[in-house]
Amino acid sequence: MSLLDQLKEDLKSAMRDRDEARVNTIRSLISSIDNAGAVPVETGPYEVKVGLDHDVERSIVTEGQMRSLVLAERDELLRAADEYRDLGLDPKADELEGRAAIVTGYLR
Repeated sequence: MSLLDQLKEDLKSAMRDRDEARVNTIRSLISSIDNAGAVPVETGPYEVKVGLDHDVERSIVTEGQMRSLVLAERDELLRAADEYRDLGLDPKADELEGRAAIVTGYLR
C-alpha cells in the first residue's frame, strides 16, 4: 500500500474515532502530497479532459517524494513548536509536538 493510500485509510479511521488532531494532521499531509502533484501554471497549454476528476493531468509523486514531504511537514511542525515554546505558549507548542508525533508515525 502506498503512503497516500495509507493516509487515506487512516483518515477514515481518525474520522470515525472523532480524533480531531489526527484528522487535521492527516488532511494536511494529503494536501501536501496532492499539491506536489499539481502542474505548474506556466507549463501550459493543457489538454482539458471534460468529465474527469482533474481538468489537467497531474504529475506523479513518487514514494520517495511523499516521504520527503512528510519529513518536511514534521520538521516544520517541530520548528513552529519551538517558536511557540520560546514565546511561552506551551499549550500550542504541545499541540504541534503532538501533531509532529503523528507525522513521525508515517516515516517508518
